[in-house]
Amino acid sequence: MKAIVLKGYGGFDELRYEEAPTPEPGYGEVLIRNHATGVNHCDTDVRRGIFGVAQSFPHVMGVDSAGTVEAVGPGVTAFKPGDRVAPHFLLSCGTCRNCLRGRENICLKGEVLGVTTWGTYAEFTKVRENNVVRLPDGLGFAEAVAAQVPFATAWEALIDVGRLQVGETVLINAAGSGVGSAGIQVAKLAGAHVIATTGSDEKFAAARALGADEVLNYATTNIGEAVYGLTGGLGVDIAFDMVGGDRLLDCVAATADGGRIVTVGAHAGEQVEIDMIEFFRKHISMHGCGRSTRAIVSTVLDLVAQDKLKPVIFKTFDLAEAGAAQEVMESRNFFGRMVMLPEGKE
Repeated sequence: MKAIVLKGYGGFDELRYEEAPTPEPGYGEVLIRNHATGVNHCDTDVRRGIFGVAQSFPHVMGVDSAGTVEAVGPGVTAFKPGDRVAPHFLLSCGTCRNCLRGRENICLKGEVLGVTTWGTYAEFTKVRENNVVRLPDGLGFAEAVAAQVPFATAWEALIDVGRLQVGETVLINAAGSGVGSAGIQVAKLAGAHVIATTGSDEKFAAARALGADEVLNYATTNIGEAVYGLTGGLGVDIAFDMVGGDRLLDCVAATADGGRIVTVGAHAGEQVEIDMIEFFRKHISMHGCGRSTRAIVSTVLDLVAQDKLKPVIFKTFDLAEAGAAQEVMESRNFFGRMVMLPEGKE
């Protein structure tokens, strides 16, 4: 099969489009032909060697895709060749204590597709049957892969963990990112008033088009003061952060007394010094999350198929153009998601 094969950590020139062995499905495993593959920040972290989990080389990265079942191994009963599916990036074991309690997102033996195993930057990807999600009828492959990780992440953070309620006010950081653009839509679907932040005025119109009621530029604005001005001095009920660093501090400053913060990432700074006096006096609760379940993925994909949520695709690339796609990702000069097409653009 054709794949982007990583021979070692480094720059974009380490992403080599070449032949690699096609995986063979074993017992309980499903081989997926990828029709669309996503580009994620964790992919760039893997390439650079800063994800925090060592890879053995050669390695194929990529945490998400959408396609069709090419073949199944012995013992597979839920899927057959031709079924439209997507792999779930969190490879749960299905048998540990947490999996049996329905908490596969904190599986005690979990692995991560494209990080600890070969992933989706390839024509084919192999996963266990219990890590496959069926796609709704009528949902395109590019739309499915553009939606899966961002909307599932936003849904878990805002709905499952944050318990966002109708009429609450929510702050969404990094509105131009895949997860940020998804968070705006999930919050609006839940009936919330949305204040979004971005580092570029050029992204304001796109954020408003997705449903943001107000948009602030965190590079030129004191977010805490601006949010208190917009909310009559109350602050937001819930703040959704996916970048860490100073943006997480914006959330603390902007959150109302008794408010919640949900955080799913830290690309802008993993070590954050928080004023704990402000934190406990405001009775803020903060929840770490970012690992969805297959049930959440199915929920959001159904909503996308019903046109209630809409993934934002910034640009599509051929798989061979993975370096260019990752370069756009690292530039942050985009709004939405990059999608790669292993079979080439039509």
